[in-house]
Amino acid sequence: MGCRATDHPDQLVRVVTEPDDGGRKAVLDRTGRLGGRGAWLHPSRECLDTALRRRAFRRAFRAPVDTEGIAPELDALLSSRTARRPGARVPTTAVPGRQPARSDRTGDHVRTRVRTGKRVREPMENR
Repeated sequence: MGCRATDHPDQLVRVVTEPDDGGRKAVLDRTGRLGGRGAWLHPSRECLDTALRRRAFRRAFRAPVDTEGIAPELDALLSSRTARRPGARVPTTAVPGRQPARSDRTGDHVRTRVRTGKRVREPMENR
């Protein structure tokens, strides 16, 4: 939303609105289960600053939105991600039953063996 670059949803943060005193405020959707219209943002301060400067939240939600609380939430998310292990790829939304994207398996696919019926992950070049 801020930098206009596309990426896999596991690498983005979803922002939704919730009712506030006389209006709507934007919050981070850490669980991926909050309802309503959502906007996707890279988990970086630069992308957030660009979105705020361009007034992208107002356009994305089609209404005036209070964005004061997003920056502290994003800072807390970024500090919790780096506290686990610096440089680790941690999904920003944890959806039960869904594996995060893994770059080492992008060229793999699942093939079923004919005789045993087992599903085996094989590299694409072995097809």
